[in-house]
Amino acid sequence: MHGDARDERIAKWHTIEEHPHADWMVMRLRAVTRMHAGDGRQGRFVVAEAPSWVNIIPITDDGHVVCVRQFRHGTSQVTIEIPGGIVNPGEDPRCAAERECLEETGYRADGEAQSLGTIEPNPAFMANTCHCYVWYGCSLRGAQRLDPNEDIEVVLVPLDTMMSMVCDGTIRHSLVLSALALYSFQTRNR
Repeated sequence: MHGDARDERIAKWHTIEEHPHADWMVMRLRAVTRMHAGDGRQGRFVVAEAPSWVNIIPITDDGHVVCVRQFRHGTSQVTIEIPGGIVNPGEDPRCAAERECLEETGYRADGEAQSLGTIEPNPAFMANTCHCYVWYGCSLRGAQRLDPNEDIEVVLVPLDTMMSMVCDGTIRHSLVLSALALYSFQTRNR
């Protein structure tokens, strides 16, 4: 299937009941009871509602990706990623991506970041999206402006090395992999 084509053999599940389950500041959980439209079976599901996210591939004029190295609490590991974060209420995703890049790294470009596309991080239970961007011509323009609990090291990685780091498992963050895949698809088709 491609685009908006739908397989009519897959029935929707209709919501019968829903209520808040938990609020964790970065994400709210809601319990949902749904009924299968085809055969009437019912199930209870948890849906995670988070704000939209952004990530951005900042590329310098000499072909380096501006990456961030930081500790991640979910995996208890230090990772290498691209800048990213939450879209504030009412904020344009492109502006959010550019803001996150500048705050986390001090790097920015004169022109606007270009959209690579929007992905669904995990539609099995998450209701949000992640907007992916690439920003060409980035250079260091100022100091990092980190949140109180952020500890980020800026690392410049040559673009071809970045792709090797994906292949060898150094970079495993799914949202980073998605952005790099979208970038790869778009640059291959130019």
